[in-house]
Parts: sequence; C-alpha cells; structure tokens
Amino acid sequence: MKKNMNLGIGMRTIKTGLAVSISIMICSLFESKSPIFAGIGAIMAMQASVSESFTMGKNRMLGTFVGAIIGLLFSLAFPQNPFFIGIGVIIVIHLCYIMRWNKALQLSAIVFMGIALNPILEARFSYALFRIIDTFIGIIVGMIINYFISAPNMEKRIRGSINTLYNECKKIIYTIIWKQGEVDLRELRSDITLLAENYEALSNDIDLNLFRNKDSNSYNKILSIADSIETNISLLSKMDKIPYIDGKNQKLLKELFDKTLDPKEGLIKEDIDIVYNYHLNQSLNLLLEIKSFLEEHPLENK
Repeated sequence: MKKNMNLGIGMRTIKTGLAVSISIMICSLFESKSPIFAGIGAIMAMQASVSESFTMGKNRMLGTFVGAIIGLLFSLAFPQNPFFIGIGVIIVIHLCYIMRWNKALQLSAIVFMGIALNPILEARFSYALFRIIDTFIGIIVGMIINYFISAPNMEKRIRGSINTLYNECKKIIYTIIWKQGEVDLRELRSDITLLAENYEALSNDIDLNLFRNKDSNSYNKILSIADSIETNISLLSKMDKIPYIDGKNQKLLKELFDKTLDPKEGLIKEDIDIVYNYHLNQSLNLLLEIKSFLEEHPLENK
C-alpha cells in the first residue's frame, strides 16, 4: 500500500527560508558582494535539533576559517596554479577530517577555491574576510531562529520512533507465530538506528542545557530493550519449526494481539522447545514494557 504524500510545508522548511532571507538582508547592510555564503550558512545551520545546529554551526565556522587561511596562503605562494590548487583542496579536506569537521569540508574547500582562484591580489584579503563574516552571519541567524522559533521537539520525535519500533516488532512476531513465513529484519534495525540517533540528539540538547527532561533515562532503557528484542526476534526467525508454545507465552500473545492460537496451530506437546519458548517469552515481555511506556507517555501529550 502506498503511503499518502504529505504536501504540507514543514516548520523546518519555513524557518530555513526565513533564516536565508534575514541573513541576506543583514549582508546587504555590509554591502557584501556574495551573500550566497550567508544563505548557505543559514541552510546548513537549520538542523533537526538545536544541539546539532550549534555543533554544525561551530564546525562550519572553523572549516570556513581554515579554508580562508589556506586559500590566502596558496594564493600568495602559488597564484592560480591548478596543480597546487588541487593540493590545497586535499590539505583543506584532510584537515577537516582530522578535526572531525566532516560536514564542513565541502564549504571549506569552496571558500579555499574562491580565494585561491581570485585573480586580484587585493581582492583576496577582502574576499576571505567577507566569506568568514557572511558564513558567520548565516550560521548565527540559522541557530537563533532554530532555537527561538518552534524549537525542534526531540522528545516528540523519540516517542514517535518508539511507537514505530513497537508496531514493527508486533508485525514481525505476528508473522513468525501466525503466518510462519520469512521475516525481514532490515526495517526493525533501521527503526533502532533512528531511535538511537534521536536519543543522541536529545542527550546533546540536555548536555548543552538547551533542554531538560526527566524521562531521559527511560528513553535510554527503551533503546536497550529494543536491542534485546532485535536479538531475540532474530533468533526466533532462524528456527525452522515452531514448537509447542507454552501457556505463559500463549497468555502474553493473547494480551498483545488479542488473539489465541488455533488448536491446529498448537502442535503436539512432545515438540516443546525450551529455547524457543525462552526467546519468545523474552521478546513478548520486552514488547509489553514498550507498550506500557507508550501508554504512560502518549504521543498526543507532547
């Protein structure tokens, strides 16, 4: 079934447009000849969380500074020499990698080339200065708007991730028990990865005192539960035959799916498999913990 296309304009998109407009307006006051760098800075600073905006902004500024300084040095020592410009780009990118400014390396390399290829010596200094100032303006404007105007709600995003994870786990277990078909765990692993990324972003917000949340430890526990469920479900999916499912697990299946096993599906009791029932029991109990968390923290409350 195809998902409905969302034609609405998101708040992050609106904030990005606003940040670009304000950045360009500010640059016009300084009579900057290349306000595009301010717009680029504003776009790059508009991240999914406030802490990511701060981190991205800091790295972009440092990357721009490195590109400008090295660009000036190369333009003085090797003016417009294609071979040495290539070497300069390698140096700029490598420095960004060493400093872990991976997302800043492209902008840093662009600034480097813009300065190194400038044919007018006097213009190189002003170009370098204005590129740093323009980028700084865009980044600062982007961070301010992202923080003060409808700041990203990472808590809501995490709860959405948990809800998606819960539904995916239920679907896989249903397939294993009732359909007895092959299951694909790639979507589940993707959901766990997204949950981990959202939790890291929330933790960074909290570390920067940008956000306070009493449920942070609960989210960390859910992440640990998700890893355990994935391990147990993976083991269940690799077992060729479904054995007799014991009474405890049948009660848990009834609680989660409101459905009982057909007598024909119950299999003979001699086929009971302690290992299978153990991993099924672990999966179901962990899934119930996530269900309980979602009931205590409904999405509509945030």
